[in-house]
Amino acid sequence: MRLSDLQVNISENKLVMSWYADDRHLQLSYTGSDALPGAADAALASCMLPAMLLGETLEVDDTFSISSTLRQNLNEFQRIFVSWFDDVQLIDIVIADNQFRQIPLTSSDAAVFFSGGVDASYSFFQLEPEIDHLIFCLGLDIQLHELARCQKALEGANKFAQHYGKNLIVIESNFRTAFNNLSARRCQIVLLITYSLALGLETLYVPASHDAKELEPFRSHPLTDPLLSNGATKVVHHGMISRVEKTISIAQSDQALAFLRVCNASDQFNCGECEKCLRTMATLAVIGKHSASLPPLDNVAKLRSVKIWTPGKYHMWHDIKHYAQLHRSEPIANVVSKLCRAYEWKQLFKQVKHQCRLLLDDILPRITK
Repeated sequence: MRLSDLQVNISENKLVMSWYADDRHLQLSYTGSDALPGAADAALASCMLPAMLLGETLEVDDTFSISSTLRQNLNEFQRIFVSWFDDVQLIDIVIADNQFRQIPLTSSDAAVFFSGGVDASYSFFQLEPEIDHLIFCLGLDIQLHELARCQKALEGANKFAQHYGKNLIVIESNFRTAFNNLSARRCQIVLLITYSLALGLETLYVPASHDAKELEPFRSHPLTDPLLSNGATKVVHHGMISRVEKTISIAQSDQALAFLRVCNASDQFNCGECEKCLRTMATLAVIGKHSASLPPLDNVAKLRSVKIWTPGKYHMWHDIKHYAQLHRSEPIANVVSKLCRAYEWKQLFKQVKHQCRLLLDDILPRITK
């Protein structure tokens, strides 16, 4: 995959960064920023995971000048991802010696990603005194052609940023169009981090998706997020506490509850039916809070439809059971306890099946001799 013709231009009060990945035309627009000193690093790093998924060597033309620190970090990032995921390959990144440079620190600003979700809201409130910018992205989870959804999400982010006196930086990406054979969800958090390198910030906070006790190989991880730093921008994985604790914390803010967005399953966001929505609704019900952006959990029987399929999800629901018991919310505690028990039985059967297969593999050759 050859990256070429990197350009940064101004169009309609936006900074527009564009380049080619072979014949794919990639474009990012930035609103709320007046410079993109790390554009080349952002373009290179954002194409690394797609190249790993496609198994293609990554190389750049002479319009790129790359941070030597970033180049070293990407090697380690790749090694970890390849050890975790079967669908990516270790690739060569080819950059001429005369194209390396160190980016001078041009800003002392700090930013945090903001989607309106629980993780992002928690990190913002914990870091609020030192945060200068909120970074909001369109084109990955919300597609650019979904004009009404884009507008609704953008309005919420703008109101939140204005309420707390922060600058909102909006990034628009055409990744879905350029790489229509790849999953935007698969690449999303890595893309968002690497896009933000263009801004030349001193510190970029990435809201953690998992509690420290439930860490597992994942797209965003305390081992790999910092490896997307480029020597000027330091990437920090933040907030590794349970999702329930985060929800309880942000529920103290009317603004956070008003703009809470935990899923994209409907035109109005927050479908009220998916696992993420039901998990958040259950937590709010336990502590006696309500978000105008989510329906109330008026019938705990809704929770019976939830299927727990990963250890991370299990830990989240187990925490809800614990807090429901503490708050004497017995109906929720009872239903969630059954959900957790169903997952535990499923895992036990998997282990028994695995052990039986090992035993058979050992015994059958002896019997057939």
